[in-house]
Amino acid sequence: MAEECTHDCSTCSANCSSKKDGAKSMLEKPHELSSVKKVIGVVSGKGGVGKSLVTSTLAVLLQRQGFKTAVLDADVTERSSCFCFGRRNADYVRKPSA
Repeated sequence: MAEECTHDCSTCSANCSSKKDGAKSMLEKPHELSSVKKVIGVVSGKGGVGKSLVTSTLAVLLQRQGFKTAVLDADVTERSSCFCFGRRNADYVRKPSA
């Protein structure tokens, strides 16, 4: 590695060990029957920062512009996005059949 290395391999012409040739894409091809065009992830490592509010507001605003939207709240401890849409957690709990 050259002494003047900036660690920005995209603009570097040197052939050093830090450069990764043939980097594999982490993107996965969608299913051939899927009509999903874009996926927007709203994430944070901290709770209580407004992820559910941002997600639900973004979904509503995009839908008002004519886009088809869906929300997947992957929080297994507390699904707060249902509150943004006027639902209670109990509305989504599957009750065992007798």
